[in-house]
Amino acid sequence: MLVGATYRVDRGDEPDPIHDNLMADFGWAHLHAFERLLAAEEGIGLADMVGYGGDKPWHDIETPLRPMFDPDAFPDGKLPAPECVPVYVRLNEILSAWYKGAYAGTAEPEMKSDQLATLDSMVRVIGACIETGRALTVE
Repeated sequence: MLVGATYRVDRGDEPDPIHDNLMADFGWAHLHAFERLLAAEEGIGLADMVGYGGDKPWHDIETPLRPMFDPDAFPDGKLPAPECVPVYVRLNEILSAWYKGAYAGTAEPEMKSDQLATLDSMVRVIGACIETGRALTVE
């Protein structure tokens, strides 16, 4: 059993062998490192934010990546496919920069490589949500 978070394409009424098992799994430490690097890309100090030890509310932050940090963005653990589009676009921009070695945040080289693979997985999952019209589910 994974202690962390799993992002997956919501299962539809009809079985879909291609998308039903597509997911990105994270242990808590790995997820936190990933969130720190993403937050750096958006200029967000996570330690100041609600849910990360601070008291600054997420509704004060303007970023398409807010659902990646704010659990309240996932009512019932799901983000509808249309709401995934701006997240997907921004994550693809970051993915392109990371492939070129341009990280806004700091981490060891091995960690950056690992987080690049994590971001690639997340982009594939969110892209599949948009393609299928299914929600992004977080467990």
